Amino acid sequence: MSEVIEVPDLTEDEINTLRTWRQGDYTLDAREFPVMYVNEEGVFDVGWEDVEGWVVLTQTCDIVNFVKGRDHVAVAPIVVAHPSLVAAVENGTTPAAAKLENNSGDNHVVDLTKLATVQKRSLAFMTRVVGFNSDETRSAFAQTLERRYGRFAFPDALSDGPVLAIRNQSKGKHGKDSASGRVYRSLRCIRVVASPNFDTRGASVQFLAVMDEEEKLEASAVEIKRELDGLAGSAKFTWPDEDFVRAVPLFRVVTPDSISAREWFSSQQIDLDFISAPKNKG
Repeated sequence: MSEVIEVPDLTEDEINTLRTWRQGDYTLDAREFPVMYVNEEGVFDVGWEDVEGWVVLTQTCDIVNFVKGRDHVAVAPIVVAHPSLVAAVENGTTPAAAKLENNSGDNHVVDLTKLATVQKRSLAFMTRVVGFNSDETRSAFAQTLERRYGRFAFPDALSDGPVLAIRNQSKGKHGKDSASGRVYRSLRCIRVVASPNFDTRGASVQFLAVMDEEEKLEASAVEIKRELDGLAGSAKFTWPDEDFVRAVPLFRVVTPDSISAREWFSSQQIDLDFISAPKNKG
């Protein structure tokens, strides 16, 4: 039988200390991270990996919520990353890791593929390091977490076909000094609408290309539409005719002001972090 660990009541000093912690803050006091695995006897066991520190992923409001049942916080490890992964994080081309604004080391990233929970009280005994200097950069970190853990699972027929083509094209062209590069740098995101829904065979599918703020645009709506229509007509863009129908028009270019709340909530975003993910300087 597993052991039930009682969570002691917080003292006033511990509560005051915990109130200083925010999502994205970290500690370098914890240099090991728990990992569950199956041992040689086929029994679940817990091992420890060497890491550089822990980052708190739990939202700030939950960190400072001192009621029963809210006694733990989620943490991810800070690790030394290969330069290629560091570059991918800085460019926003991977959802597997994130970077802190006040980074603990040049090659340090937050490994978002590994999570653990710890007693909230333990933070009161760790040295807190501020991860972000402003609400804007802290919000960018929260958006990174949302993209990592809140991505929509498109049906395989779409994911392996048109969605994959859009991801590959935008990833390959985004950093280029070209007409295509300027198009993808001008997009805030691309969303997908299925009518009546993604679970209905023969549903009509349309892509909403949401333009960035006007001052950030490098391409016009006409140029964006031309690029996306060209992609849709290429051999890269394989369409699952038996599962979904192309809407007319297939791509619709919209602005944040012109898209309705109904369209936003009824659509799903393609994972294109590198298009508009805010960059945190570390």
